[in-house]
Amino acid sequence: MPLMSQIRNNLGKLFAVFAFIFIAYIMLDWGMELTTLRRGGTGDTVGEVNGDKISYREFSEVYRRAVEAQRAQSGQEPDPELERQIRSQVWNTLVSQLLINQEIERIGITVTDAEIVNLVHGPNPPEELVSMFRDSTGTFNRAAYDRAIADPQNRNAWLEVERRLREQLRQQKLQSLLLATVRVSDAELRQRFAERTVTMEALYALFDPSTMVPDSLVEVTEADIERYYREHQEEFKVRPARKLSYVMFSLAPSTEDTADVVAELERLKREALSGADFLELARTSSEIPATEAFYKPSELSRAKADVFSAKAGDLIGPLRDFDGFHLIKVTNTRRGSETFVRAAHILVPVGADSAASLRQARELLSRIRAGEDFAALARQHGTDGSAPEGGDLGWGSRTTWVKPFADAVFRANVGEVLGPVRTQFGYHVIKVLDRTNKEVELTDLAIRVKASSQSIDRAYQQAQDFVYLAGEEGFENAARNSSVQIRETPEFTKGGAIPQIGFNDAVMNFAFSASVGDISEPIGMSAGVGVFRLSGIREEGVRPLADVKNITRSMVVRERKMEKVRERARAVHAAIPRGGSLRMVAASFPDVTVRSTGPFKASEPPTSIGRDLAFIGMAESLEPGQVSPPFRGARGYYIMEMTSKTPLDSTQYASRRDDLMRELLQEKRTRFSQDWVAVLRERAEIADYRDRFFR
Repeated sequence: MPLMSQIRNNLGKLFAVFAFIFIAYIMLDWGMELTTLRRGGTGDTVGEVNGDKISYREFSEVYRRAVEAQRAQSGQEPDPELERQIRSQVWNTLVSQLLINQEIERIGITVTDAEIVNLVHGPNPPEELVSMFRDSTGTFNRAAYDRAIADPQNRNAWLEVERRLREQLRQQKLQSLLLATVRVSDAELRQRFAERTVTMEALYALFDPSTMVPDSLVEVTEADIERYYREHQEEFKVRPARKLSYVMFSLAPSTEDTADVVAELERLKREALSGADFLELARTSSEIPATEAFYKPSELSRAKADVFSAKAGDLIGPLRDFDGFHLIKVTNTRRGSETFVRAAHILVPVGADSAASLRQARELLSRIRAGEDFAALARQHGTDGSAPEGGDLGWGSRTTWVKPFADAVFRANVGEVLGPVRTQFGYHVIKVLDRTNKEVELTDLAIRVKASSQSIDRAYQQAQDFVYLAGEEGFENAARNSSVQIRETPEFTKGGAIPQIGFNDAVMNFAFSASVGDISEPIGMSAGVGVFRLSGIREEGVRPLADVKNITRSMVVRERKMEKVRERARAVHAAIPRGGSLRMVAASFPDVTVRSTGPFKASEPPTSIGRDLAFIGMAESLEPGQVSPPFRGARGYYIMEMTSKTPLDSTQYASRRDDLMRELLQEKRTRFSQDWVAVLRERAEIADYRDRFFR
């Protein structure tokens, strides 16, 4: 029946949207079911989590849906780097879900048949089912829903619904069990409300060690450094770290790839000239969404400058721009309110001998007026970024260029060569190429130049050959014989970005599973195909004093200075009479400046202070008229006088209490859930084999 066909068609959408990102699932209170992963999954194994397998089939299906969701959202095909990011997100999602499933099994959480029956047949069925049985007015058609359940033809579909609901209920029970102890106290609610609503203003004096105590007044001995190092071991603890050597094989498009794109655009151009609908060609072939809009000359790049010399109906291109090759059709033109000039120039910078620069500019001007080609001379003698384009600067308005240049080109006629014109950049020999106040409507068919499968295969084959050579003759000899440069990363820790590489799970997994000297298989990245050698391991521990001696010395110096400004702050505080103001003593201490914070809230700290928790905490503890004792902040010691503070509005607090409760409870639940999953991941044995299947 039609309703059940709708259920069958929408099951995938209903129960797989979750798959793109796990953290969003946690933050939504575990409101949707993730793909059920099973021990000993069939097919090739992409990874293992505590012995449970993620099959290639399972991974690929979730990845496919994630790519489709991204494509639907952006309207574009994901590039290779985005595909890698999506694969990484899918991997993290599936690993986290397996860990959750394992905890459900370990704890022994079950869902009975009676619970499923009550859920489906009860007065409030799941919204994902109810939504399929709403009529045009949004009313739930209960009779149609009950008929669909009772129809024996729908048995298989309902069995699938039951299985998914059972998994969802198991996860909801786990959620309830985990989050049962998460509570929000009334004190926390009042604190959050006060942070957002109570406005304060204070006077303060900052005793800044960096400005009040010169280095010459601080003496630090070797014994001081060693004692500080011994007493502050926690500050010098380091996590396990790795260091890599690597070579890279480029994935840049080849000249053949570029030629293929140009040939494709030439083919499309011939179709358009033969009568094909260009807008339809753009909609089906352009990799950038095709739109029809009017543009001023200043709104298009220099590469597209020729469109303003065209007339309606003209096809321009293929032309190359920063984002690929473009075939452009001018569909309409209109008169605009602003005049633009297209100009080219040859820039002669002014060095130590300005007279010589002027002579060179005049000589170039004479050669052009004698008949030499302006663009050729610009390519030969130009010194700025326009030189490779024959000096073409594209279109500009009176405000685009510096005033002497703009004044000159807007006074000149089209085709006129003028100069030398002096600006802060040097001497300019200028040619006015065109002038217009026209705006054009255009349709842009764009195709990016990407590495073809052949180019990608070639890079991977080069990398694979390098791996073989490195195994036979050593990493350095292989690099020398392959004419590739060896690069070194600094040390890095697990879980973040790798310096020079960025976020790459495959590289990170290799670094923390290999032994020193091991060489990786080829690993694909946005920059190319890399081959890595683990060149260094640092285990968790305390960094030796020799490595941190300079840092330790600066810390000791800082502490000595802080001791001196603390004593200064105490002297100033002692001079304030009982019940007196901070300003009363400022005149007696010329090195002390009293400033005002201006109005601020705990959630919006003073810009002059920044988010200094010690400062904010002291401000919250003071009442108007009170002066704080000296206290240590992020920048030094402070004395604070609270000058005004609005009282907490009890009526407003009562009206907003429930909303604050929900907000804080959700924050604490989210944080708890994320921390819980992070602990599971730390303790888990995770094997990642994705590099066997994906480049």
